[in-house]
Amino acid sequence: MAAPPKQVPKLEVGLVDDLNLPVSARIANLLERAILEGRYQPGQRLREVELADRLGVSRTPLREAFYTLETRGLLQIQPRRGAFVKSVTVEEMEELLTVRVALDGLAARLAAERAEAADIEELNTVHESQCAAFRDNDDSAFHALGQEFHNLIYAASGNPKLISIYRSLRIDAALYPVADILLPGETEKSLDDHRELQAAIDARDAERAGEIAERHIRRIRDHLKANLPAEAQRG
Repeated sequence: MAAPPKQVPKLEVGLVDDLNLPVSARIANLLERAILEGRYQPGQRLREVELADRLGVSRTPLREAFYTLETRGLLQIQPRRGAFVKSVTVEEMEELLTVRVALDGLAARLAAERAEAADIEELNTVHESQCAAFRDNDDSAFHALGQEFHNLIYAASGNPKLISIYRSLRIDAALYPVADILLPGETEKSLDDHRELQAAIDARDAERAGEIAERHIRRIRDHLKANLPAEAQRG
């Protein structure tokens, strides 16, 4: 009897992308997507031998990819221990959200002034999908769609420098356990905020859009801080 076909690990599929890039760059892009999609958890070690075998590559380009991901803020390489997915502390997340209060307010104001009709329609579509995910108790989809909602607002701002700063912060946000932010009652409040924000942008009310965006992130930050473990609050 013929042997059953070998199962191809999901990671390998990504190596066919970006064929014009060096192997190390393709591996880095592949692992970045996997990390940001939550397939590797904060603090998890990426084992060289196992990954090289699964991807069908030598360890040299894999190590180069690790160093690339370290510069992108996704990995921490520890001498004689290996490469680990970066962990973000509660204090770092609080600092990040403090910055996001100002940035999200600016992005929302600019989006209200510059968004095209198609941008606003897409915001509405994503919001409706997020409401459906909430009704279906699909926490993963709810979080992903909420992230996409914010991504669209930044894109509609039409400010490349603002978008670049947001992308750099988004990496750290993706590495913090979402369950610690989506505390009880937060999902409903987030949906209400997104509905009001979409309406303000649609009405071209830049000041109100900015106020709603700032309130939204400030409340998440304050909610997170209020629910930190006692030892983290002392730190």
